[in-house]
Order: sequence, then structure tokens, then C-alpha cells
Amino acid sequence: MNELYTFVKKTLKTRGWTAVDRNKSRICAFVVGSGKRKSLRKLIDNIDENNLKVVCTDGNFSYEEELGMNADIKHVVSKSETCLVKSYNSVLCYYLARLHRKTKCYSKSVLMLTISVKLLLAYKYGLS
Repeated sequence: MNELYTFVKKTLKTRGWTAVDRNKSRICAFVVGSGKRKSLRKLIDNIDENNLKVVCTDGNFSYEEELGMNADIKHVVSKSETCLVKSYNSVLCYYLARLHRKTKCYSKSVLMLTISVKLLLAYKYGLS
């Protein structure tokens, strides 16, 4: 899992939360939201929790708070284990200018940002 920072209306700092299945090398969940535990919980709920045994993250405080409470999931903190999800985030930024930092291309609403990412994931990776 990893997060991707972007802006809505040039002032509202927003995060895109990405989860990648390393066995199948594909994005399995994506959620747009704040940096709070609520958005991370939504991401975890979008993943089939029966198959969720190990989660690798970069050590963001939100992961520690949310994953630390679940004894069934092993949480590994290592930047070297998140290279695949970071490459997928890079692809998302490449294809969607609205995911860049503060630029002329920015989202007007969180809903439009979410729809744009879902359309790209459906087109590029066949995800629904």
C-alpha cells in the first residue's frame, strides 16, 4: 500500500490510496480521500480480507494506527517492499495530469478525481 498526494481546487490536499497485489502484479484497490484512518479503512475494506495476510508500507502514521489493531495482518515497514506500488502511482501521475502537484491541471472535486482514476484503471488494467 502507498499514498499519492494531489490537490483539489488547488487548496484541498488530498490523497489517493493505492493497494497492489504483488503476486498478480496488479492494482487491487484505489481510494481517494484524506490522510485520515477513515480513507485507509475504506481501502482495506475494498480488498478481499481473506487473502490479506501481509501488508507492506512505507511507515506512514496512518498505516501504523489502522493495521496495528488487526492481529491477523502482518505489517511490514520497508520502502524497498513498496517499489511496485510506487511504480503504479507513477503511471497514474503520467497519464492523469490532475494528479500532478499544484499545476494548471487540477481536479474541481473529489468525485471527479475518483471517477478519472477509475476510468484510467478500467481502460489500462481492466479493473472495475
